[in-house]
Amino acid sequence: MRKVKIRIKNLSKNFGDKVVLKNLNLDIYESESLAIIGESGTGKSVLTKCIDGLEDYDSGIISYENIDNIRNLNTQKKNEYLGKFGILFQNAALLDSLTVEENLKFCKKDNFKKILNDVALPESLLNEYPNNLSIGVQKRIGLARAILKSPEILILDEPTTGLDPIIGKQINSLIKKLVKEKKITTITVTHDMQSVYEFSDYTAFIKKGSISWYGKSNEIKKKGNKSLLNFINGLY
Repeated sequence: MRKVKIRIKNLSKNFGDKVVLKNLNLDIYESESLAIIGESGTGKSVLTKCIDGLEDYDSGIISYENIDNIRNLNTQKKNEYLGKFGILFQNAALLDSLTVEENLKFCKKDNFKKILNDVALPESLLNEYPNNLSIGVQKRIGLARAILKSPEILILDEPTTGLDPIIGKQINSLIKKLVKEKKITTITVTHDMQSVYEFSDYTAFIKKGSISWYGKSNEIKKKGNKSLLNFINGLY
């Protein structure tokens, strides 16, 4: 039976006069992989930042297990809540002045060799600097850092952006393997429908700040609404 991990009710977020999220409702289920798709500027990344507590919201509720509304948490509790998340940023967000090992040390863990093995990289990379590595390898290292603390929720922001189709497919396969093995609740923001089809269980389509369609990823082409199908067709 599916179990709700995060529940979002009537979430709204404005930046000045610009409405980014408007009365958005969405349930995110434990151990499932959710893809969030939509046109640029529709609030996908803002939504994930509201979910993990990095961005405040104007109204609505984000509840997490026994937390009624995360916006009511004090600073200490909010930091504890943020610690439940692992995040892979769009550009991997590695510091070029530090070695791979030093980048991983930000997580205050020491099982670096194992985590590199989990993302199919050799331990010899620990002494390398990110700017000497390909974008694909940097993404893998960013993913390793994101899962190093064994997070309950993994947020992936455009994990295949900037990668050629072959490397992108490898990253998708790797994410699918990790999510299945570690049973991590995963939220992926992406424009790459191949990623959606390969490793997400469900998809939420955002339009004008609200969820326009939600359903199983493998049923999008069959049951997706007109706006969603037009969006997908426009990507190719």
